[in-house]
Amino acid sequence: MLRIRLVALACLILLPILLSAQQTEQGVLTLKQSIEIGLQNNRTLKNTLLDEEKAAYQRKEIIGSGLPQVNITGGYNNFINVFPQALPGGFFGDSEPGSVDVIAFGVPQSLRVGASVNQLLFSSSYLVGLKAAKTSEEFYRLLSQQSEEDVIYDISMNYLGSLQLELQKENLLANIDQLTGLEKILRAQVKNDLVRKVDLNRVTVNLSTLETELENLEIGIAQRKNYLKLLMGIPMDSSFNLDESLLEDPRAREVMLVEDLDAENRMDIQVLDKQQSLLDLEYKNIKASRHPMLVAFGDLNRNAFSNRFDFLSEGKIWYQGFLVGLKLDIPIFDGFATKYRASQNKVNQRQLEQNRAMAMDAAQMEYENATKKYFNSLKTLDAVAENLNLADEVLRETTLLYKESLSPLTDLLEAESTQRKAQANFNNQLVQVQIARVELLKSTGNIKKILL
Repeated sequence: MLRIRLVALACLILLPILLSAQQTEQGVLTLKQSIEIGLQNNRTLKNTLLDEEKAAYQRKEIIGSGLPQVNITGGYNNFINVFPQALPGGFFGDSEPGSVDVIAFGVPQSLRVGASVNQLLFSSSYLVGLKAAKTSEEFYRLLSQQSEEDVIYDISMNYLGSLQLELQKENLLANIDQLTGLEKILRAQVKNDLVRKVDLNRVTVNLSTLETELENLEIGIAQRKNYLKLLMGIPMDSSFNLDESLLEDPRAREVMLVEDLDAENRMDIQVLDKQQSLLDLEYKNIKASRHPMLVAFGDLNRNAFSNRFDFLSEGKIWYQGFLVGLKLDIPIFDGFATKYRASQNKVNQRQLEQNRAMAMDAAQMEYENATKKYFNSLKTLDAVAENLNLADEVLRETTLLYKESLSPLTDLLEAESTQRKAQANFNNQLVQVQIARVELLKSTGNIKKILL
């Protein structure tokens, strides 16, 4: 009895968890959830974030090049034959003047161990490099933010596009059901010689055409949803449904406050401006390469010499050497290489100015097109909403007439088909309004407001 109670208690505890997991796996995925998943898993965005991380390490690398550089050095030489040296005859007083004395200087074996330190004291190029590294880190941070906006935009557009195809499928299935019912009625009427067979054939052909269209539409839906999964960075075998309640949200028909275009808010313009800063610093760095550079250095070493390898013996004598100094490097002439590098940089800056001007024009065009499309989509939504109301009214009247045997079944079926088409057009236009909103937010650099 106790075991049964424990099993029942475990079921009560685990059942809500299992149901929740099942709902998550096969439940409805909202647009906001899709974007949040994509921002966590999109591989292109992850690579952009890795570029940003790499830029941070590059800045630290440049900082490290200005810190003391310490090296431990060592060397062992074993001369099988000591290199000979030639001296003028009579140098040591024993040979005749004018002859050549060849003798061997040095001992067969030597060992050297030491440490060297170099410290950069002054370099204009290094100071400019520090600023460029920081600016480069900011540049990659902007690229990451731009990539985030691209992910939000791509997921939003593909989500809404997939939702639009799903609505088309629902309307197509309703039409197929209607024609299937009509076909059954006509088959019975043909058997009783109440209608012509050509009417039945016409319905059969239309039904076959719709079924073929349904197959193609299902392929399109599968491809769209698979691309959406790719953007979200989730497995292709994942299963989820789209949130059709997005179209039932009262905010879907509210007129969005359209902000004036401020191109400086757009991430692509900010990226170009940061590129301009990098080119300016590159030009300064080219000029700085012609400035003097001062380096302090020190070298401490110990040396031992012997005719045989006895450097580990206790009585071995080690000779110490110690050196400190300054090294000044003043560039004088490099064959005009620096001049032409600076000229190339100026050309790059002029090209970037053209790219920025083009981007500003493109931003203005995108904003104008998006604004016009948005307000036109709202007007169209009002028109299709009015058509839907008329179709609902016609369907109600036709239904009443059919119930009173004052209208044939074909009129009722036609009214139902017209109402479904009007409903499908209304739902489709709601999606178009949402798409126009996304494009308008993107054109003003406010695409992240979709997550609010």
